[in-house]
Amino acid sequence: MNSKTATYTGFEFDVEGFPAVAVINKDLKDPRVQSGYTHSVFIELMPDAYNEIGHPTETEYDYLVEAEKKMIDYLESQTQTVHAGHITLYRMLQVIFYTKEPEKVEGFLNYFLSTIERENQLEIEPDQAWEAVSAFYELL
Repeated sequence: MNSKTATYTGFEFDVEGFPAVAVINKDLKDPRVQSGYTHSVFIELMPDAYNEIGHPTETEYDYLVEAEKKMIDYLESQTQTVHAGHITLYRMLQVIFYTKEPEKVEGFLNYFLSTIERENQLEIEPDQAWEAVSAFYELL
């Protein structure tokens, strides 16, 4: 599964009264494709600059998405990991992956996130049923 050839779709919704935008990989909707990717990987990237609705400014968004692309390039080529998408939330860009190799992913991300000069948080949890993103896939 390669995100460079994947089809993504967008959703707009509100979270706690603030607008949010999700960009989700449609190619991962099929449970057969999801099978084996047993751990969710959520990376919260906090922008240095944001607009009046709390979303990253255009320049900051471009910087965060470039960091996301570097994560995708490494994780998809060096580990068994798929990119599920990202969500732009109030003062945060949340990047979502699913992996078969949580230890390898955590090792890379602990290093990589220390280089991006942005506050961040990493959470890797067992999620064999893809419950963390099921609401998005139910909308497809």
